[in-house]
Amino acid sequence: MTLQPGWRACRPALTALMGLAALTLAGCAGKPIQSEAFIKSVPPEQAMVMPPPAGPAVVSIIERRFNNAISQDIHLGTDASTPGQNMLKVQLYGTESAYRHADNSLGMSSITEGRISSEMRQSLPRIAMAKSQFYVQNAYGPFGYAFGRGRGSDLCLYAWQQIRTRDQGTPFANYGVIQIRLRTCEANATEQKLLSVMYNFTINASVDALGWNPYGANREFNSAVGTTGAPIYPRPASAEPIVQTLPPRQTTSYAPRVQVRRVQPAPRAVAPPVSQPQPQLEPRGPRVPSPFGGGYSSATGRPSDGYAAATSSSGTTAPAAQRVTVPSPSCTMATDGADVVCR
Repeated sequence: MTLQPGWRACRPALTALMGLAALTLAGCAGKPIQSEAFIKSVPPEQAMVMPPPAGPAVVSIIERRFNNAISQDIHLGTDASTPGQNMLKVQLYGTESAYRHADNSLGMSSITEGRISSEMRQSLPRIAMAKSQFYVQNAYGPFGYAFGRGRGSDLCLYAWQQIRTRDQGTPFANYGVIQIRLRTCEANATEQKLLSVMYNFTINASVDALGWNPYGANREFNSAVGTTGAPIYPRPASAEPIVQTLPPRQTTSYAPRVQVRRVQPAPRAVAPPVSQPQPQLEPRGPRVPSPFGGGYSSATGRPSDGYAAATSSSGTTAPAAQRVTVPSPSCTMATDGADVVCR
């Protein structure tokens, strides 16, 4: 192209304008955004809110990143038969995203009766929930809760808490908000057991920004500490003991094992049968003297001493020459009453 003499002076300006246009087009290019940059699964140790040591256990965590907040769905273990997932939902406001041109800000709304009722219907459908009218608070401030009966023997809890400071003196100090929701059901559980999760959880996250502090100013230090004239005793004002003593440990005592040895009984000696002595029959009739010089005793019916003397110690009897033969008397039975007469 042939330039007129008046355009030759504008050539440097045109060259600079074309270079500026090229730089502008280059500045419109950006880094690619992956889906995992906004939503991803993180390990349990990266939970922003940790349940108490006694449980429930953290099963999995789904994390979502926004331009102004980070949200985590912390799935908890369960043994209930009620449909649904036990979960701690945490939203931490006051962060910034690395992708500034992404329009995915998380809206924040205050806690109202209508919003809480809508959240409970979504988390626990077809379960009648009764809101508690008691004022309760944990280490981070007040919270609310509701109970309901699930399927079978399940007891369900829905609790909500918003942590934000009340000190709004300066616009760049004490800002930030933490929203916490707990949905849990457990079989044969009590209200105290389910509420212990809200009383004993720990917030395990913060924002590295100047002025981010949803907890507010620290409590004033007790001015009596370290001064004179203000004694501090170890026992509190209540009847609580200084050291919590554990109940005595129950021990099970076992008796020593006794080995039982079966002993066969010894055979019993059978005594031989004892013969009963035959009764001595009293002789009847007249007493006849013995021909050996002795006779029978009328008292015992046995041979008298004369007969025993005639018998030698060797068991032999006296010779026949020494024997005296006595003829048997002839007796006639004459009955004179009860007497017997021999002649």
